[in-house]
Amino acid sequence: MNTTAPTDGLPASALLTLLDSLGEEQFLAQLLDWMHAALGADQCMLFFCAEDKRVSTLLYKDFAQDESARALAHSYISERRYMQDPNFALLKTCPPGELHVLHLDHLSTGMGPSYRRRFFDEPGFKDKLSIIRGHEAGNYYLNLYRRTGSFGEVLGQADDEQRIARLLGSLLVKHYLLNRKMLAQGPLAFLSQREQQVCQAVLQGKKSELIADELSVSLHSVATYRKRAYEKLGISSRAQLFALCQ
Repeated sequence: MNTTAPTDGLPASALLTLLDSLGEEQFLAQLLDWMHAALGADQCMLFFCAEDKRVSTLLYKDFAQDESARALAHSYISERRYMQDPNFALLKTCPPGELHVLHLDHLSTGMGPSYRRRFFDEPGFKDKLSIIRGHEAGNYYLNLYRRTGSFGEVLGQADDEQRIARLLGSLLVKHYLLNRKMLAQGPLAFLSQREQQVCQAVLQGKKSELIADELSVSLHSVATYRKRAYEKLGISSRAQLFALCQ
């Protein structure tokens, strides 16, 4: 991962761009693109484990198969498959300030066959890199996957890996601390303001007529915002929205 210029040690432009956008809407999209380009990650997932041990999805992205990330995030949360995750015990108990970097070989002994089939064999993943970062408000769980090659090919030395993990963990924690609203929004954070408003109203059980009245827009506009939001989230129904955001 080329975060510094080899000749003078100055930060690379991609890192400076990320730092400039911390706390802003475009940060997550830029970070995902950065991890894809620098680490060769084919899929990225970020979960948050609150103090009450409730796990929620913050973001997901598959750069080759859009539906794959949404389906896996839905399965992981709504079907409570995180209870089968070999990393879950650490995710629940990681003390504030601690950082853990875990590889696929760390999971082998604790991974059941159904979990491996659902989260590795079916989507075609060959390698996984997990970063758990503890915080007072809750713990962050970043998962990166590759379908070809391994993360070891780009991470290099163990010290380099720790620095990269620390950088990614710090960026994510600082981003959500700067924008606590995005932490509450979870996967809706990628949507436009109007799309978020419509989805939040749907989650509150409000009918389209009431949503239109409260937002001072037409029924047609409500339907358009909802359709755009569902397309971005990779879903097609109210039930799937509830499952994704529960």
